[in-house]
Amino acid sequence: MKSLAFTLFFGMIFIQAFPQNITAIKPAILKVYVLMPGGNQAEMTSQSLYVSYDQLKMTGELMLNTLETDNDALRQLLSLAGYDKITFSGVIPEGQFAFQSMLNARFSVETDIFYGEQQGRILVDFDVSNQNTSLSNVFDITCTGNISLLGDLGINHESGIDDKVSYQFFQNVTTKNY
Repeated sequence: MKSLAFTLFFGMIFIQAFPQNITAIKPAILKVYVLMPGGNQAEMTSQSLYVSYDQLKMTGELMLNTLETDNDALRQLLSLAGYDKITFSGVIPEGQFAFQSMLNARFSVETDIFYGEQQGRILVDFDVSNQNTSLSNVFDITCTGNISLLGDLGINHESGIDDKVSYQFFQNVTTKNY
């Protein structure tokens, strides 16, 4: 009887301390920065970058028609896109960010990026902070990095736009503690 009580007690502590279930993921807000001819910077934004997390695996999808810009050259580049989406996936290093009770974490993830038949590999820099309560964790995730239009996406353009573009996205992820 004592062993049953002991097992139940520690089993309840274990269940409450470790397992979490993702209960809400909002689409990420994406900003893409491009250096234009003449040295000016232009911006594209999307409110619909979908990034999901399954334990340590991150996957994402950007539909190009969700990108908005006021810049005519960027709109022209988007209108000439050969494919309608960019997808990506990566594995978050063990112990870096597994939706546990970390307060802050910074790390990089090698990420495979796909645009039609083209595959590239980029580095995504994560900056994660969270608020942990007895019921849930709310994670604020900010990611930054660079993409080569030609090298990573296979986009050959004659527009004078710089080949390297930088990006930043922000997302909230909520997990429920058990």
